[in-house]
Amino acid sequence: MAAALIEDEDVVVVRKTMDALLLPGETKVHWHGSSTERRPELVGVVAELPVCSIIVVHHDLGAADRRHRRKCLEYLLPTLAHMPCDQVALESRGTMDRSDLDILQKFRARKIITKPLRIDHIRGRAEPVLAVADVVCGAIVQHRVGNPGYLHTLGGLVDIIHII
Repeated sequence: MAAALIEDEDVVVVRKTMDALLLPGETKVHWHGSSTERRPELVGVVAELPVCSIIVVHHDLGAADRRHRRKCLEYLLPTLAHMPCDQVALESRGTMDRSDLDILQKFRARKIITKPLRIDHIRGRAEPVLAVADVVCGAIVQHRVGNPGYLHTLGGLVDIIHII
């Protein structure tokens, strides 16, 4: 899971830049649906944006996607809460969005997160900024399968955390 950290004053620029990457017929920029010829362009554009990213990789071969997401959020939300961050935009997964909010509420109840932190679930095609995290995740996956070039392009903009 990736968090793209963007200053409030840079969101409009990032949104316009990512929106400009849409190809005819696309509803959102999406790594998985992009060709191997297009992926270097996507990573190159993200590398030039005023963003940095935190990547959380959960290592549990037998875990379902839902568990991977939950474990990553268990690390990521408190980390973001200790930064000057008060809003987290996550790509909506429909009815499964409730579990993300549940994690945040449990952290508040346990006083792990004490400051105002809001999660907004947004459809991917409605918010081009979400594509930044998608591209960064794609670069990480490529690195893990032996293609480190994309991650190398992102350089110091990415901090990778491995959890078990």
